[in-house]
Amino acid sequence: MQSRKFRIGLIGGGGIAQAVHIPGWKNLPDVEIVGVADVSEPTAKKAAELAGVAQIFSDYRDLLKLDLDAVDICTPNRVHTPAALAALEAGKHVICEKPLAVSTAEVRELGQLADRKKLKLMTAQHQRFTHGAKAAKAWVDGGNLGEAYHARVRAMRRAWLPTSPGFIDATLAGGGPCMDIGVHALDLCLWLMDFPKPVRVSGSAKTVFAKGHDMPNMWGEWDRKRYTVEDFASGYVHFENGATLMLEAAWMCHQTENEELLAQIFGKKGGIKWPTAEFATVVNGVHSQGSLTHPTHVEHPHWNELAAFYDCVVNNKPSPVPWTETIKVIGILEAIYTSSQEGKEIALKL
Repeated sequence: MQSRKFRIGLIGGGGIAQAVHIPGWKNLPDVEIVGVADVSEPTAKKAAELAGVAQIFSDYRDLLKLDLDAVDICTPNRVHTPAALAALEAGKHVICEKPLAVSTAEVRELGQLADRKKLKLMTAQHQRFTHGAKAAKAWVDGGNLGEAYHARVRAMRRAWLPTSPGFIDATLAGGGPCMDIGVHALDLCLWLMDFPKPVRVSGSAKTVFAKGHDMPNMWGEWDRKRYTVEDFASGYVHFENGATLMLEAAWMCHQTENEELLAQIFGKKGGIKWPTAEFATVVNGVHSQGSLTHPTHVEHPHWNELAAFYDCVVNNKPSPVPWTETIKVIGILEAIYTSSQEGKEIALKL
């Protein structure tokens, strides 16, 4: 790979690809975007124009026939697994937008295939690459948190419901705010907690506002008949080490904040919040609190995650977001849905 540029194929050329993935890849001098695949020809053409490439495909399997080092998957959630499986089978390294898959069975299938073929597989959890996350992680790794015994995770929006079918149609999305924004805050929280093993989950998922007409949406109108995911979910998680976690996720609710993306961890030596990186502790018998900063000057978390994936491939490093961590995130979210459907607590075996 050192004698030529690192060759990337994009599967899915829509909003997230155009807004951050294409600029992120173009920011890396040794990377070349070779082609774009999207079921929408206009979308593929626009993405290809932004990427400066000529090759577009309506079927990602045709893209995978090219000489590629890796693929970047930016499709609706339900397409992640078949696209990633096809890419891994074709011998390509894979970075895939969150969620990697919508079930633990799919995550395991992808992860085990990548391991067998000695390929890199990374979930694009860009929040890990923010200033606040890096600062909080350094503080926790420095021993300041101590044993974590409880955490709160919130991914709550006042009235920012996505209108694209890729988000609101369960056959495409596989879930609502839990899978869309809850996955960010939950992954970040578990990362700071060093990924304890979840063993029991109870949860509730419901549609409160998205089928009605009273709540105005900041992103405009949506197809209520096609809306088949939750707009609010909550869950309570027990871990093998005795710690607990409470999660709430919504696209619509009555709150003053437009969006609250939060992870708060309570440890025996201190506590930490993300994304603010505020901490509380006791020093010499005196309560102490403050906020942390990270020395990085410019924050481009999406660009940084792509750079980290590129580095792990070319230098044969471990995946920055390994599937063995992702499966715990998806296991919790999947169990929240199952618990809501069955009306009982769900035992996890991951």
